[in-house]
Amino acid sequence: MAIPLRIALIDDDADYAQVLTYRLQKASGREIRHFESGEAALGSFMADYKPDLIFLDLVMPGLGGMETLKQLRDRHPTIPVVMVSAQSMVRVALDAIALGAYDYLTKGQDDLVKVDPIAVQIEEQLALRREVEVLRERGGAKRFSAMIGESQPMARVFHLVDRAVKADLAVAITGKSGTGKELVAEAIHAGSPRSSGPFVVVNCAAIPNELMESEFFGHEKGAFTGAHARRAGVFEQADGGTLFLDEIGELDRGLQAKLLRTLQDGRFKRVGGTEMLEADVRIISATNRSIKSMVANGGFREDLYYRLFQFPIQLPQLRDRGNDILLLTDHFLREFLRRHNELAPKRLSTEARRSLLQFDWPGNVRELRTTIERAALLADGGVIEQRDLYAEEPSRGVEPPLRAIDDAATEETVLSMEEAKRRALAHAYGLCEGNVDRTATSLGITRSTVYRLLKKYGLEEAIDA
Repeated sequence: MAIPLRIALIDDDADYAQVLTYRLQKASGREIRHFESGEAALGSFMADYKPDLIFLDLVMPGLGGMETLKQLRDRHPTIPVVMVSAQSMVRVALDAIALGAYDYLTKGQDDLVKVDPIAVQIEEQLALRREVEVLRERGGAKRFSAMIGESQPMARVFHLVDRAVKADLAVAITGKSGTGKELVAEAIHAGSPRSSGPFVVVNCAAIPNELMESEFFGHEKGAFTGAHARRAGVFEQADGGTLFLDEIGELDRGLQAKLLRTLQDGRFKRVGGTEMLEADVRIISATNRSIKSMVANGGFREDLYYRLFQFPIQLPQLRDRGNDILLLTDHFLREFLRRHNELAPKRLSTEARRSLLQFDWPGNVRELRTTIERAALLADGGVIEQRDLYAEEPSRGVEPPLRAIDDAATEETVLSMEEAKRRALAHAYGLCEGNVDRTATSLGITRSTVYRLLKKYGLEEAIDA
């Protein structure tokens, strides 16, 4: 049974709040509460009430909308807040989005049309989050304990992991470096019937090619110089359990053939040995390379590819996981402070959280963890500021302004994806004469995304209020 969406309206205009309530209650089951001031809402949120969605007026007596938004981001950073104002100014909207607002609506222009679609989006996100929670409960705490996320891309990963444990197919985990491939492999092993058996990890990129065969299959005493005793390979070590082959794309062609043969019949010989051995092993492999491209280029055996990629799982990059960045941030900060209890409690400022969401994270989750742990050490007081996040490169979290397009040079220059995004936004925003709605529609993205990108790429300098 669906849990009713709880919506808070913070507006000193009771008549307007009544109109919004009427529009939002067209969908049955929503619980709506009206607060006439930011102070009243914040007091209630701290005491006994936590909404799923907030509509916040910009101009109110006492605590204004922007200050209320700042305090909400500090105290309840995961609750989506939609700013509502009688002022149709893009600069104000940019400031609100920069402070963490989910969206910005203009009274009498687009508010009554868009409040319900926004509420539907939040309802869908909550349903997705609850689906993830069900998967966690069904999978058990041990299996999913290290996998943190509530975004749609991660919900897909949880779903695939939940299915992967039900059969003994070979799993291939793909994704950029730092996305958590080994964590996924561990989760699959922990939920499978092999969980009582060993989980053996081999980093194929860290072992010289001349030693890899011995690493896989073991060797007999005297098989080669330095082989002073018999040694079991990882296939023997993983018997009855799971063998995780990380960076599988680094294997040379000769070893690929031997690995394929072992996977086909489950039998192998130690280097220098004559006895045929057997091992009951489930293979999970991982790579940050395109194995399909390697197959096409002759760098990877096609038959081995089909043997390893029986059940592929693609991991998303951190920048595509939205609010998971903040969930992971809070987790890493808690864990670091727990391990170093000599440090005073710390929290991240609103500006620091905004910076984390805006950064592209090429190193993904691994880079985020390093950033948070370093910042916790650098922060002097109880608040981690934006400057603490990028100590080595203070300007790293700020994207450079959009450069003028040189049409003559463009034809001969290969653009990065980020530069292409900047230029696409600038072009669309100009053609749409600064209209955010039209820009969003033409690019196929949301209004709030347009606002965030305008801020990210420094285009607010070109906006006329």
